[in-house]
Amino acid sequence: MNKTVIITPAFNKFEMATKPFLQSLYQYTDENSFDLIIIDNGSTDGTVEYLENFAKEHSNIRLILNKENLGYSKANNQGINLALEGNYKYIGLLNNDILFTPDWLKNTLEVFELDKQLGMVSPRDAGRPKIFKKKLTSDNYISHYENYLKRFKKPFKYMLEPLFSCVIVKREVIEKIGLMDENFTPAFWEDQDYCLRALYAGFSLATSNISFVFHNHSTTSSGVNSEVYKRNEQYFYQKHPLGKWIWEHKRSNVIKDIKNYIVEGLE
Repeated sequence: MNKTVIITPAFNKFEMATKPFLQSLYQYTDENSFDLIIIDNGSTDGTVEYLENFAKEHSNIRLILNKENLGYSKANNQGINLALEGNYKYIGLLNNDILFTPDWLKNTLEVFELDKQLGMVSPRDAGRPKIFKKKLTSDNYISHYENYLKRFKKPFKYMLEPLFSCVIVKREVIEKIGLMDENFTPAFWEDQDYCLRALYAGFSLATSNISFVFHNHSTTSSGVNSEVYKRNEQYFYQKHPLGKWIWEHKRSNVIKDIKNYIVEGLE
């Protein structure tokens, strides 16, 4: 079996994020189907001690322990570089505030077989919608996620921006477009940048309609200030003039975006 490697940065918020993430991952994912690379960004709340003990209990974990917080892009790049040393066809980039469902990885990987041009696929994350007059929460999502997935008639949907809170990337994408842009450190807009770079390189991107994860939104990114967000936004727009138009118009269908962009330019 060709394993998938999962890369996950962590920084503090041990009880809120990392601990439930690991417990859920190993509960709902076949341990023989994946390897896990965790990059700790200088946590001081007991995360490191927990990770070291957890790694002793599971042979498929490798730890990178940074002495300081290097941010999202740099930490992921550390993991990606380590992953590329192995024989992995798929590399997962996951936040440490994700909770999982049965067969989430297997079902996500199945989508790649439906279109050989796909380079990135993320599972569905409902964004805590109301289902049967209830919101999905970390306590009830397991009971309701299957009903949510029944809403979708097709197994996947092409997207401009799969959710980088949990995205599976084909190895050849990384080999072709390179690592994440560390100029976005500490966080924000590096995922949009990576998606456009993959599209430029000829890959399709999608969201799976047959797999689901629950994202505890902003559990790990809420500490980044608005000035950093705006700085990275401007840097992104400088790199991607078309991306500026797309995001300012809040569009997600890249083919429609480009068609409308051309039409507007002719008016």
